[in-house]
Amino acid sequence: MTMARLLSVGEMGVWAIWITLLTITDMPRQGFTQNGLVKFTATEPEAWGKWLSAGLVLNSLAALVLGLILAVALYLGAALLDMPDLRSLAPFALPFMLLQSLTRFGEAAQIALRDFRVMFFANILNAGLQFALIFSLFWANAHPSLPQLLGVQAVGVAFGGGLTYCLGKRHFQFGALERKRMLDLFHFGKYVAGTNFASLLFQRLDTLLVGSFLTPVAVGIYNAATRLNGLLDLPLNSLSMAQFPLLAKASSDTDSLKAAARKSALQLALVQVPASVLLVALAPQAIILLAGEKYIEAAPLLQILAVAGMVKPWGRSFGMTLDAMGRPGLNFGMLLFSMAINLVLMLALVPWLGAIGAALAMGLGMVASTGAGQLFMHRIFQKMQPDKYFVEIS
Repeated sequence: MTMARLLSVGEMGVWAIWITLLTITDMPRQGFTQNGLVKFTATEPEAWGKWLSAGLVLNSLAALVLGLILAVALYLGAALLDMPDLRSLAPFALPFMLLQSLTRFGEAAQIALRDFRVMFFANILNAGLQFALIFSLFWANAHPSLPQLLGVQAVGVAFGGGLTYCLGKRHFQFGALERKRMLDLFHFGKYVAGTNFASLLFQRLDTLLVGSFLTPVAVGIYNAATRLNGLLDLPLNSLSMAQFPLLAKASSDTDSLKAAARKSALQLALVQVPASVLLVALAPQAIILLAGEKYIEAAPLLQILAVAGMVKPWGRSFGMTLDAMGRPGLNFGMLLFSMAINLVLMLALVPWLGAIGAALAMGLGMVASTGAGQLFMHRIFQKMQPDKYFVEIS
């Protein structure tokens, strides 16, 4: 959040749109590689090198296409959202996407092999470098341009990725490239990619609509709330990464999968719920400490988002369980349903209530879609073999 002190509220709003578009366009690439790599290597570990080669080629092709889409989206966004500064980032979209894709693929390989030590040090280096460089600019009372800030971001990604491949080099033993394995990854990953895209659009649609209906300053205020609330996702994401390989291994046995899904939801809830309660209680203080007093209007938005975030563990466990069962298509369908609910709520509440309406729409949409997902999962497990899954995790 040092960047919030470095930029004006309006500039922070433009940067928030960049991060939103980058995240949305990159997420499908992750879907094509990460979960498929985990799923197939869990069932065929002896073919690790061949799956790795297939994943790298698919990852690179996806990054190339998505980087071009990101560049076009930035040009269009500059005109449609009346944010001309977005245009200055467009020429760098493709090279940055290719750089980030190599780093993220290295992380996907570590996740598939459950070697989180390498990821830990690489992420520390990535975040630490970015923080150090941004803090240096703040300390020097500098006012960098958005492309210069993107350069700072690229430095962290490049060094973090380099460390991933150096420390984990024993894992990167590539095998023969086989077209069939690429197609297997693609067909499994197309649903995961669609799910990831819909999930991110579900989470980031609020920022885009606030940018459409309101001003860059309103985006900056809203972004402060979502960024702080997003800090709660960091432990949730880390724990989810560790849980998915275990769910994938348990997927061949119904009872084992049910037990693993129950345990997954409960572990995530033990992390998420207490943190959300604390953030609700200390929202104004957290905003002032991490973003500054000029963002104090974000405090009630943060409280709404934190309350709604308490249901995230059940939604996350639901999605991972469907992917582990080899049913990413169902997961994708549920995400489309969730996105439709969220879009309707956004269009109804944002023009009426502004940023508060966006927070309420996100919260209500999250609760409604998570509840629907739990009912759906209950029916799936009943058909497999009736048990007390829904009651126990709810």
